[in-house]
Amino acid sequence: MQLRYLWALLVGLTESKSNSEFEFYPYRYFAAEGFLPGFNFPRLPVRAYIPTKDGGEFISRPRTVALREFAPSNIVYYEGSKFMVAKTKVPVSGIDSQYKRVSICFNCGYFHEGDFRDTCENCGARIKDDRYQNIAKLTRVLPMETAIARRRERITCDEEERLKYGYNVTTHFRYASRKQESATVQTAEGTPLLRLTCGATAKIWRINRGLKKNIDERGFKLDTKTGFWGDPRNEQATDSLHTEVNLMVDDTCNILVVEPLSVPAENREAFIATLQYTLETAIQAVYKLEADELDSERLGEDKYLLFWEAAEGGAGVLSQLLEKPEAFQKIAAAALDICHFKQPKESCVQACYECLLSYRNQFDHALIDRHLIKPLLDQLPVSTVVGNFEGKSCEERYQQLLQQTDPNSNFERVVLQEIYQRGYKLPDAAQELISEANCKPDFLYKTDAAIAIFCDGSVHDSPDKRRQDQIERDNLRYNAGYTVLTLRHDEDWGAKLSILASL
Repeated sequence: MQLRYLWALLVGLTESKSNSEFEFYPYRYFAAEGFLPGFNFPRLPVRAYIPTKDGGEFISRPRTVALREFAPSNIVYYEGSKFMVAKTKVPVSGIDSQYKRVSICFNCGYFHEGDFRDTCENCGARIKDDRYQNIAKLTRVLPMETAIARRRERITCDEEERLKYGYNVTTHFRYASRKQESATVQTAEGTPLLRLTCGATAKIWRINRGLKKNIDERGFKLDTKTGFWGDPRNEQATDSLHTEVNLMVDDTCNILVVEPLSVPAENREAFIATLQYTLETAIQAVYKLEADELDSERLGEDKYLLFWEAAEGGAGVLSQLLEKPEAFQKIAAAALDICHFKQPKESCVQACYECLLSYRNQFDHALIDRHLIKPLLDQLPVSTVVGNFEGKSCEERYQQLLQQTDPNSNFERVVLQEIYQRGYKLPDAAQELISEANCKPDFLYKTDAAIAIFCDGSVHDSPDKRRQDQIERDNLRYNAGYTVLTLRHDEDWGAKLSILASL
């Protein structure tokens, strides 16, 4: 009997009043703990429990989608029925232990966790509430757990009115330690146009601060004992009812922060919004990305643009915008074409669905006007990206390349150290995606010679992996014109490095 109950617990067939036992899911647990090698598990989604006649079903959503769809009191439609998100799973340690204290800089969007700060670690500005009265210092920020819904046959007019305005969700970021690079896009005369900061494996947080319609009530109400959202239905209020609870999800991805340096005082918000969607669309066109592989957000009260690689694992394109001096020349050419400036379209006044408008940015349609950014786009085709390695010492370049290597490959760092100690020219880039070959060499020489270096450790010993490596490197050789240098861990790879002496 005990074994049968244990098996039911493992596969998630048991239920209890606390709704905590059926949350356990073996594959989910093993993936989180790394006990299933050989698989690339994506970021775990957020799940919602839907009660059915057969006991119940779980539905999953990506974390950023679940922050709205599984938010308190939201309506979920499932198999022709209507359900409302009523409660959250209560962990064994209690909800109080899950709260995070965070400080948000609304000047640049930077995220600080732990003790409250008075100034931003990133930009140095004073941390204060924004112009929309969003609180900068939050004491009850709750990481989103499994949501639990209940069936609703009807919804009142008041509930429908509040829900149709949606949720107030803010986006914030934080760079990983020593994994950020800066550069400037400037004209041929040296006039700066854009300031760029790229962060590898940065963290992005999204915080649901409550319904937009509730102006006087911030966050959500939560009974920490039962997990129910909203006011208790009991006759008397309980001491466990908390107010101003904010929901949070986080993700790790590559980001690019763009600061426009010449923004017109008039129509500032419209200019920034138009530039956001123009750059996003142009980057997708140049690097052949799908719409869901790159996302963007305006931060810092329309001072900064945040772009991040939304696809699982990242596409590896944002770092290239800093490493290639002509990167924004290609983006500008694509943007001018997308915005109908190369071939005018008479029916497109400010913007249309063939250029910048889409379903995803429908709330900004009134702001988007392609003519506002025409002067900037006219300067970018002759611009250059200045930064990255320029002006840095050999030691600084070496340390930067070390940070860009694969953290799981010690052999890469051994090879790079050997190049540095021999006094050879350091690579121009590490772990950069070559889109023409859909291949990412460990090191690249681009300026003096087109050489791609691969450092093959023991994970490359299997026959299947060797065949895959050969296909990728043949594509790199014939489609992109690179000379391929393969260094294997079990051979005299040091002798092969002499080819770099002539660079």
